[in-house]
Amino acid sequence: MTNKIRTFLIVVNPVSGRGRGLRTAKAVAQELRDRGHNVTVRRTTRSGDAEAMVMEQGQTEDAQPDCIVACGGDGTIQEIANGLVSLKNTNANDANRDTVVPVMGLAPSGRCNDFGRALGISRKAEFIADVLAEGTPMPIDLGRVNDRCFCTVATIGIDAAVSSYVDTMRVPITGTMAYLYGALRVLFRYVPQQLKISGDFGTIERPVFLASSANTSTYGGAIPIVPGAAPTDGLLDLCVINHMRTLRTLAMVGRVLRGRHVEAPEVQIIRTERLTIETDPPLELWADGERIGHTPAAITALPGAVRIMLPKSRG
Repeated sequence: MTNKIRTFLIVVNPVSGRGRGLRTAKAVAQELRDRGHNVTVRRTTRSGDAEAMVMEQGQTEDAQPDCIVACGGDGTIQEIANGLVSLKNTNANDANRDTVVPVMGLAPSGRCNDFGRALGISRKAEFIADVLAEGTPMPIDLGRVNDRCFCTVATIGIDAAVSSYVDTMRVPITGTMAYLYGALRVLFRYVPQQLKISGDFGTIERPVFLASSANTSTYGGAIPIVPGAAPTDGLLDLCVINHMRTLRTLAMVGRVLRGRHVEAPEVQIIRTERLTIETDPPLELWADGERIGHTPAAITALPGAVRIMLPKSRG
């Protein structure tokens, strides 16, 4: 990637991080142009735009960018990852196509930025430009819920309820504090649901507080739901926390914030390639701060699903 003029498409959610996304996109674009690279910046206007922009690249006869940069929160990154996986699958299924799928770049600028954090990418524009121009493209795992890919953690239960609350709240806080505030608002009215979770580990069937399938170790702005999870091992780390009494639940929230919950008897950590979740009635799953699907759900690890520019030290 070094000493060669390259083309970058920066897809930015201009409202992510209360405007941080657009400021980051402009700063990163200028850094890259100053180094002699060709850069195009496109803004999204609604949900689905980022993925559609990626798919357009595969349908045009014009030269594709070498790198498509996701500038926004984990939801924007999720859309672009889905677009790139779709392009990859289209190439694999069409013998007449021989198009190189662009590498993915990250410019984290959202509420939580857990995927960027997991890959060692900061929010500083100069650092991001260094990674994009001088870093190393590496295969990185994704997860999949039914037909949608996710980057960080797919979850059902209390944390899905909290994600739904945080997505619509108007309190001016971000990251872990936003999720902690949401948890305190949701916790006392949350009713644990009966889940049936099946996989190569057997079957778990009982009321649960939460069930999280982790590709990365954190979600919700650095909450360490599965401290040992990594997006390079080809596996998902399933965290199941059983239903508890209210006072015990409050104590568990504190332990989760410190990553100490994995030692508790109510918690089960399982490493697996795939699992299914069934409920009656259907329940929502959330991932990367977005509603990603509902039960029944098949959740699968996708090893090396996308190539992402990483700092040289991680390559």
